[in-house]
Amino acid sequence: MAIKKLKNIMVQENKNLTITKRNLIANSLSGVIQLVITAILTFICIPIFIQNLGTELYGVFAIVSIIGNLNIFANLGLNSALIKYLSEQGKCNESNNDIFVSLVIMCTIIIPITVFAFIYREFILINILGIPLKHLVQSNILYSNLLVSNMLLLIGQIFTAALDSMQKIYLTNITQLIYSIIYWGGIIIVVLIGHHLDWVGYAIFIATMCWFFLILILFLKNWGTIKSTNLNETFIATAKKQLSFGVKVYLSGFIGFFNEPLFKILISNSLGLNVVAYFEIGLKIRGQLTGLFSKVLQPLYPYLSSLRDKQRIAFLVKDLTSKMFLFVLPVCAMLIITCKDIVTLWLRVDIFNYSIFIVGLVVPYLILSPLTLPIYTYLLAKDHPERTIIIQSLSVIVNILIFYLLFSYIGMIAVIISNILSYLASYILGLYYQSKYLNIKYKFKTSYALRILCLLILFIVTGFTSIFFNNEFTRILYTIIVLSVLVVLIYKRLKLITLDDIKRYFGDNILIINIFNKI
Repeated sequence: MAIKKLKNIMVQENKNLTITKRNLIANSLSGVIQLVITAILTFICIPIFIQNLGTELYGVFAIVSIIGNLNIFANLGLNSALIKYLSEQGKCNESNNDIFVSLVIMCTIIIPITVFAFIYREFILINILGIPLKHLVQSNILYSNLLVSNMLLLIGQIFTAALDSMQKIYLTNITQLIYSIIYWGGIIIVVLIGHHLDWVGYAIFIATMCWFFLILILFLKNWGTIKSTNLNETFIATAKKQLSFGVKVYLSGFIGFFNEPLFKILISNSLGLNVVAYFEIGLKIRGQLTGLFSKVLQPLYPYLSSLRDKQRIAFLVKDLTSKMFLFVLPVCAMLIITCKDIVTLWLRVDIFNYSIFIVGLVVPYLILSPLTLPIYTYLLAKDHPERTIIIQSLSVIVNILIFYLLFSYIGMIAVIISNILSYLASYILGLYYQSKYLNIKYKFKTSYALRILCLLILFIVTGFTSIFFNNEFTRILYTIIVLSVLVVLIYKRLKLITLDDIKRYFGDNILIINIFNKI
């Protein structure tokens, strides 16, 4: 009887593990699909925007869109704190209290900030963002729409946190996809019919309203209504719990503000709006590609929050770091080889400048920064968010310091150099935290280095052979196909990816295992 009961328990545990793996895969896959579709819409929209409104107005749009980073000042890390505590607690009275308190804190902070930013909008636009007077009227309307939209996005993140904690990230990904379609599709439509930045603002506001109501409906359907209990007695304690963790995450994000939004302001005042446009395009490409890693690893945060086995966590962090390195190498090779051709077909203007910024910002970032994502996620999930503050601070200090030292000598290239060195600083510190908290050590292996060297040689050969094609589209297609085939074959033949790796992350999926075995 006892043996039978033990077997039933083991079967149930295995079932739960399978469900968890399926959820992790569904959440990651839905995020990747959402990101790919969003990337396609973004890449369609940007050349239409630049060709119809010009590089300078795109720079204005990029600067005014900094208002989307208002969450840096307002959210106090409540979203991350909520995911952590709801993942640990599950659906219970304490979790309901957490959600209610987070909503109260969020509304108390974001509404006054929004009102203040609206009252002083002209001062912010002219004196802080450096918007030329000739673009002030349409920038004012865009700014106002972005303010209200950002407020709704911040409040809605409380509901997305609850869904994410239930490992229903695929639902938030679907709503994000709908938002992106309306957002970028709306911008494309209003620009093509001859409108300017004011109508771009209206399109963004409509997209946000649709997203907010969708996420609210999904929250009520999956979590239900918030039934707080003993809130008079527990409100202060719950708020302290949320803020004690959230503020550390908030400080990390607040410091991170200086790396991109503030950096755009520095570029605008030092080098002009055209360089802001180059920088923004580089960030867009970087954001889409690195967003792929973020989406894949997004389920890892609530998953790590629920794990207690430190050895298991250490193995996951180290293994994911090494696998991400293998994934970024061919992506970087494709980008280096095809970037000029892509910009030629895509933007058709300022090809050299855009190509330099895309390769200079994206390739070093892909090689260095995504590799710190697993340990960054661990630090957030396991009560070390203050360490992320140090990572962000180091990155910001290096970035701004190097830029100020170099921009008067080498102009816009200083933007690229300073960003590369900031990525490197974050990467080195991330390796240190892997060693300190999880005792992860990376040993140099000659056999592994030779396999990577072999891979790089094949990338170089592919790049040289692509120059024999005269057409840009043919060169891009050739590079993508050849590198994709080479990577799939070499990774298996050189055992960079093994059957154990496939089973670890995809379970006993017969289809994927059979495909891998037939390669």
